[in-house]
Amino acid sequence: GLSSLTPPKHNSYDYNKIRVIGCSFKSLIRKYGAPDMVKIDLEGADLMVLDSIHQNPPFPDYISVENCGPKTLNTLLMFNKFSRFNIVSFYNFKSVYGYSGIDTAGPFGVDIKSPWLNRETIIEVFDQMPDPWFDIHATSINFPLNSPDINFYQKKFNFLLWLKSILPNPLKSLLKKIIGFSR
Repeated sequence: GLSSLTPPKHNSYDYNKIRVIGCSFKSLIRKYGAPDMVKIDLEGADLMVLDSIHQNPPFPDYISVENCGPKTLNTLLMFNKFSRFNIVSFYNFKSVYGYSGIDTAGPFGVDIKSPWLNRETIIEVFDQMPDPWFDIHATSINFPLNSPDINFYQKKFNFLLWLKSILPNPLKSLLKKIIGFSR
């Protein structure tokens, strides 16, 4: 990711180290009350936050978390409150939603175009996902359930992503500097 709690494995010279003050989910609940929705995207610390939420009820009605592997889904399934699940893939994001998804937390709730799934079906779809870059949504809201079509999640060819995948990291860093790319 562009930000991370852990040092990057590649191109560490593309990043600046900064110190930020953090707080626990439990302290946020004490201060502000239970949230209706939580979006978790912490570039490597997602499971730590999800575990903290699971250990500190009351739970929100809606959680969206970046996939960090099977433990992400398994943890969401431990929340007995949730009965509806969804996967929002980022490799087909632009073709489905009409914009890149950069600088957005992505859609949630009724804005999600992929089908809402029950506990059994989300496990089947998760196991068939062609690429691990997606968010998992879980909710207690009774969205209508639909049958999944794994083709919906298929990775579409993207020339820029392909180009990015074949360029060596030092060249990518140089190109970023030339075009003045920064976040």
